[in-house]
Amino acid sequence: MTAAAENSESTLAGKPLPENGGFSAPEGKNFGSRTAKVLKVMVKALLLFLATRLALYLLAYLSVVIYPGEVQMVSGKPFESPGAVADDVMNMFCQFDCKWFMSIAISGYEAYPSHLTTGHAANWAFLPMYPLLGRYLSDFTGGNILPAFYLISGISCYIGLLLWIYLLKMFRLSYETRLAGAFFYCVLPYSVYFIAPYTESLFMMFTIAAFILAMKERYLGAALCAMAMVATKNIGVMFVFPLAILFWQHNGFRAFFKFRSLKTAVFWLSFMLVPLPMFVFQNWLWYSTGDALAFKNIQLAWGRMMGNPFMHMLEGFGTGGYKAYFAAFFAGCFIPIAYLLFRKRYAEGFFLLLGALVPVSTGVNAIPRYMFGMMPMLLAFTLMAEGRPWFRDLLLTISGMLAVFISIAWVHGEFFTV
Repeated sequence: MTAAAENSESTLAGKPLPENGGFSAPEGKNFGSRTAKVLKVMVKALLLFLATRLALYLLAYLSVVIYPGEVQMVSGKPFESPGAVADDVMNMFCQFDCKWFMSIAISGYEAYPSHLTTGHAANWAFLPMYPLLGRYLSDFTGGNILPAFYLISGISCYIGLLLWIYLLKMFRLSYETRLAGAFFYCVLPYSVYFIAPYTESLFMMFTIAAFILAMKERYLGAALCAMAMVATKNIGVMFVFPLAILFWQHNGFRAFFKFRSLKTAVFWLSFMLVPLPMFVFQNWLWYSTGDALAFKNIQLAWGRMMGNPFMHMLEGFGTGGYKAYFAAFFAGCFIPIAYLLFRKRYAEGFFLLLGALVPVSTGVNAIPRYMFGMMPMLLAFTLMAEGRPWFRDLLLTISGMLAVFISIAWVHGEFFTV
C-alpha cells in the first residue's frame, strides 16, 4: 500500500483531522502563493461548472427544437434571439415541483388544498427556504421569481462544487480522484435537478458545509448549516445522527456525558438546534391548518402513504413500469451504503441509509433524485474510483451520458425523471 493510500485509509477510519483540513503549506510558501493557488482552483472549477451547465442546457434546448413534444415549449424560431432562448430554457426546465415552489414564492402557503385532479393537494409538502429565497432575490431580477430560482441554484451549485473539492482534499485522495470527483459532481446522472429550479443544489451545498465543519469539530457552525438543510428539505433533520457519530469518533463515547466539558455542552446545543426549523414549520402549520404534520399528511394527494419501505419496494416491482425502475434503484442504493460502512465512513453511510429509508417509507417515487441529491452518494462513488482508473473512466462516461439523457427526458415531461 502506498503512503497516499495509507493516509487516505487513516482519514477514512474517522480519526480527527488536523485543524487545517489535513494539509500544511510547503516550506517557503507565502500567503500570496497560497491565495493564487486557491484562485486558480476557483477559476478551474468555474470553467468546469459553466461548461457542463451550458452543455446540458443547450442539448436539452436542441432536443425540444428537433423533437418537439405534444406541448410546444419553444416560443419562437430556434435561436431567434438570446433573450427568447433564455426564456425558453428557463420555462422548459421548470417542471413538476417547480410550479409548487413558484406558488409558495408568489402567494405563500395555501389555506386549503385545491390542486391536482382530486383537489386534495396543497403546497404544504415543501419547506420554505428555497421559495422564500427566490421571493426575496426576485427584487434583483425585476420581480420575476423564475430567474431568481436559477440564480439560487447556480450559485449554490458552484459554491457546493468548491466545498466538495475542499472536502475531497480533507480525505487526502489523489489528484486524479479529486478531479474525477469534481467532474462527477458536475455530471451526475440526475444533474438536471442541479440546473433546474429545484432545492437539490442548495441542499447539497449546506450538506457538504455541515460535514466539513463537523469533521473539524466546529459543531455550532455545522448545526447552523444543518438548520438550513432542514429548512430546505425535511431529510436534513437526520443530520443529527452523523453529527453524533462524528462527535463520538473524535472524542469517544464517554464524552457524550461529560456535561462539565465546554465541548460536550456545545455539541448538545448543536444537536438540539438542528431540528429547530422543522419545529417552527410544524408550529406554523398547526396554527394555519390545525395539523402540525400537514407537510407529511398532504402527501396522500400524491398517493404517498407511510409504510414499510421494503414493502413499497416489493409493490414497485409488482407494479412494473417506472415503479419497478424506482424500486430497483432503491435496492441498488444499498451497494454504496454498504461500501461507505465498509470504508468506516459511518457518519456518511448512516446518513445515506436514512436518506433512502425515510423517503421510501411513503413510496418509491423520486428515489433516484433523493439519492443523487445527497453528498454521501457522491462520496461513495468517488472513493470507489480511487486507484481504479477503469472504473473512474467508466463511471464518468456513463454518468455524463445519463445526465444528458435524463435532462432531455426532463424537458419533455417524462415522469420517470421525477
